[in-house]
Amino acid sequence: MIAKRLTSVALVVLFAGLLAACSGDGTPPRDLLLGPRDFPETAVTKTNREDGSTNLDEPAVQVVLSSPEFNLVESLVLFKNGDIARSILAGIKQDQVAQGVTAEAVAGFEDNTGVMSEQLNGEDASTVFFVEGRALIRLTLSGEGGDEMVWAFARLAREKSGG
Repeated sequence: MIAKRLTSVALVVLFAGLLAACSGDGTPPRDLLLGPRDFPETAVTKTNREDGSTNLDEPAVQVVLSSPEFNLVESLVLFKNGDIARSILAGIKQDQVAQGVTAEAVAGFEDNTGVMSEQLNGEDASTVFFVEGRALIRLTLSGEGGDEMVWAFARLAREKSGG
């Protein structure tokens, strides 16, 4: 139990480090996040969006989307290049291996952490980190078919982020 909590704390610290390491450019990262318009056949509301900057004045973004079918938290960090994003992902994967989560290659998502089980608003949720270009994206999804549906949402996020 303590090891699980420590690992969760380590992931939060690692993600904070990701935010501190990101590098911005002319593309506003918030434009790369999913939004209600990406789900034209579902009533989706944006309940929270955080635009911020790291301690190096680089942009970092997160959005929370809700519908009757799902809740989604998406975070995105842009790095100077894909090598940096993959390096950060490798560190996350090492933490996941310690929890028994292994990454399986999924078509188009060879650089991923594997699906992790978590809680989101008191519901079972699935989380995955993946790299698209120079972006590191984290998705946490609750709702029906979480483990399988997280990849469908990841495909939408990948397309939106330029993949």
